[in-house]
Amino acid sequence: MKRPSTAVAHRALIASAVVLIALVGAPIASGHAILEETSPGNDSVLQQSPPAVLLRFNEAVETAFGSIRVYDCSAKRVDSGQITRPADRIVSITVNPQLPRGTYTVTWRVISADSHPVSGAFVFHVKSPGACPAGIAQQVLGKGTPGSISALFKFARGLDFALLLLVVGGSAVLALVLRSAAPTLRRRLYGTVAGLGVGLVLAAILCIVLQGAVAGGFGLSEAFRWNTVHAVLRTRFGGAFEYQLAFAVAAAVVAFGASRFRPDVLGPLTILPAVSLIPTLSAAGHARTSGTLAFAADVTHVAAASAWVGGLAFTVLALLLAGEDRWPLAARAVPRFSMLAVVSVAVLITAGVIRGIEEVRPWPGLHAAVSNLSGWRGLWDTTYGLLLLAKIGLVLPLLALGAYNNRFAVPRLRRQIASLVERRRFLRAAGAELVIMASIVGVTAVLVSQPPAKASVAAGPFAKTFPIGNLEVNFVVDPAKTGPNVMHLYFSTPSGLQAGVADAKISASLPSKSIGPLRFNLQKIVPSHYTMSGAVFPLPGDWQLTIEARRGQFQSLQTTVSVPIRKG
Repeated sequence: MKRPSTAVAHRALIASAVVLIALVGAPIASGHAILEETSPGNDSVLQQSPPAVLLRFNEAVETAFGSIRVYDCSAKRVDSGQITRPADRIVSITVNPQLPRGTYTVTWRVISADSHPVSGAFVFHVKSPGACPAGIAQQVLGKGTPGSISALFKFARGLDFALLLLVVGGSAVLALVLRSAAPTLRRRLYGTVAGLGVGLVLAAILCIVLQGAVAGGFGLSEAFRWNTVHAVLRTRFGGAFEYQLAFAVAAAVVAFGASRFRPDVLGPLTILPAVSLIPTLSAAGHARTSGTLAFAADVTHVAAASAWVGGLAFTVLALLLAGEDRWPLAARAVPRFSMLAVVSVAVLITAGVIRGIEEVRPWPGLHAAVSNLSGWRGLWDTTYGLLLLAKIGLVLPLLALGAYNNRFAVPRLRRQIASLVERRRFLRAAGAELVIMASIVGVTAVLVSQPPAKASVAAGPFAKTFPIGNLEVNFVVDPAKTGPNVMHLYFSTPSGLQAGVADAKISASLPSKSIGPLRFNLQKIVPSHYTMSGAVFPLPGDWQLTIEARRGQFQSLQTTVSVPIRKG
């Protein structure tokens, strides 16, 4: 029969595993690039052939797997095939300077800063619409990334993140917290770090391969070809993961050496390649394009999470493996980890709040942030902001438990005067901390799948992705001001595949002024993309737009979204 303290410790280890499993299931932060402007404009009529087609996005994009193609009504390409980049956010391609009268379809596919592909289509006319006034996008657009590949890629990124937390956190606590553990125990723990490092190498390789499949819309067979892998390695995502591979190999080799020879000499060296792993996650995501402050906050956030979550997992594992030396080791190690955890949580909160504020609103300076409270509407008017508040709120009881342990349990454990009841209480409190951590990770899993709040409330075009029935729709209103606007609706499955609908309608109301509903007639570009030019909003305010879509003969989809329209 297990001793009570051992049973509770096992439950704590299981709770720690739940946290890590939740981390594996949590998608990496997203918020894909949004097409803000095209030249020529959608459905525009030109009097002569344009010199080039230009697309401007809301963030930097890459074209390693991307393309812009221009077709006439017979599906013949009329572009040069040479993509140019006037700026990081702008992609352009020249076209035949003598285009005849008719309709031309532009299809595009680029890679967002978060490594996800985005694509779409629009049409323009020279002198007058031709034989295909709605374009031929349905005929020439590809099928996009298979849903199974997209799901596998998300899992691989989550697994990569969890392994990185464990390698970094384990290396840190072995160097700072568990120095006094028996050499045999330290060798076993360094062997665990080495195994996790090998797992991280394999996960990073899988991420590189699957990134090629996701970015290019390929199957697995083509993703494993060298030319595809080589194309990924030329991107910023590929460059970041090359560094991650190198540092993961180094951490695994050094940790393996420590597990076989001198853990007291080789072991502390593991922390050097382990810490170098941290920026690779930030460099592979949106943080790298969001400015120095956002990047630094993201790196700090990952570092603190590694020390907290990965460190806790290894501390609990060490106590489980210590046997009869469990509580003497706890007397030495727990106070040290408690100090590390307090610092990590404080840094985690600070960096997380800074990063979250970056996503809720552009940082205006302290005085403007305090004085202009309306600018903070993203905190309570959007799902992202509400989830951020919930995440911050969950940290408060965690801090309370940490303060309790530091005030009562840790001093008695340090002096080795804790009774059996107090030891049980300490382990129960540690278990409660793990449960709250699991809740925070669960909220984070939902949080990072939401578009940043600033995409909904900041100045500029309104762009938001939200569910409609069993589908999702990316809804764009440009420029989201009074007067004429262009609206786009892109329908997709939750896995990111394009999804066609038979018909789509939009009506708009402004309840505060008793206006509406106003009916807008949408034009079908392809079954997954509907648009309208000249949608007029007569007054500023929070307009309620109801989107209705029909799939097949009997399935009807509907949702309502609030769109802030500013004065033009």
